Amino acid sequence: MQQNYKKDSHGIGKEFEDFVENNIFTKDRYALIHRTSSKEDNEKRYPESASNPDFHFRCLETGKEFYVEAKYRSSAINNKVEGLKPKQELRFKKLNQNIPVFVIIGYWGPPSNPSKLSFLKLEDCKYRYLFTYYLRNFEIDKVTYPNHRLKLKPQSNSSQQENFQKEQPQEEKKRAENIKGIKKYNSKALFGLAAVGLLAIIMTIYSFSFSNETSVKSPEEQLKEVVADYYHSMNSNQIEKLPEFLSPQVTSWYGAKNPAREEIYRNARTHRGKYPYSSSDIDWESFTVIPEEAGGYHVTYEMIYRSKEKITDDYTVYDLKMITKWDGNFKLRGITEIRN
Repeated sequence: MQQNYKKDSHGIGKEFEDFVENNIFTKDRYALIHRTSSKEDNEKRYPESASNPDFHFRCLETGKEFYVEAKYRSSAINNKVEGLKPKQELRFKKLNQNIPVFVIIGYWGPPSNPSKLSFLKLEDCKYRYLFTYYLRNFEIDKVTYPNHRLKLKPQSNSSQQENFQKEQPQEEKKRAENIKGIKKYNSKALFGLAAVGLLAIIMTIYSFSFSNETSVKSPEEQLKEVVADYYHSMNSNQIEKLPEFLSPQVTSWYGAKNPAREEIYRNARTHRGKYPYSSSDIDWESFTVIPEEAGGYHVTYEMIYRSKEKITDDYTVYDLKMITKWDGNFKLRGITEIRN
């Protein structure tokens, strides 16, 4: 049964923000430049920075800065969760021109330790409501986020900023001319334009909603979903679910050719027994799907894998390239790893 968390929205939001700061962007890897004030502080005097994303970090290794907006959702309605509100998206797009903006979404479970965690670039958070299967493409583990996965671009230099400042008077002039032109329309013309515009918006929203609900997942989307489920199950030590992911004919398994299924299960149980604590951070941008002529798919992706024997141990970290084979029913036929 899903738990109910009887707290005000600000208290829930703060719990999730604390989780993000203390578990994902930890102080040993990231410097905290700014964090938005609490509700109580904002009521005393509302700072302009309060409308910025929740966090402003600097990577200690590269020196590059970025913003993170934290969103917690206790449930998914019709398999969708709310992302950014329209006004937030507009504000963040302006910030994103100079400093990258990311959105981290936690859903299901308590805000202090959500069951699911997805980390998206602002460009990937296109719609106000996001399907859970879409969020799985950006799912991350609840450990310190690897800074090389941020793939931050060089920040804007001073000359770019000067050009931006020079363009402002021209933009203001154009805006004033547009407003002046609009005032020339009489009230009837404005009413007619408004009616046509409203009808167009309604039709666009209806068309978008209908296409989203009726869209069919591509093979890549389905494979990403299966891969995410596979690693989630294995990292949770749910070995009993392994048969659900395997093709009737497995041709290779970590170097073994045509292994018996019992051999696969035995090796998996042995590995999980020795290393019960693990996480898999998949680089979804590297996820490549190539259909095979005989049917099925050749899939490669890069991944950071961490494992340890005891909870008090430090993780051993592996930077891996995975080469996998899947049949037409999205069942695993073979898997090989290469250490980068």
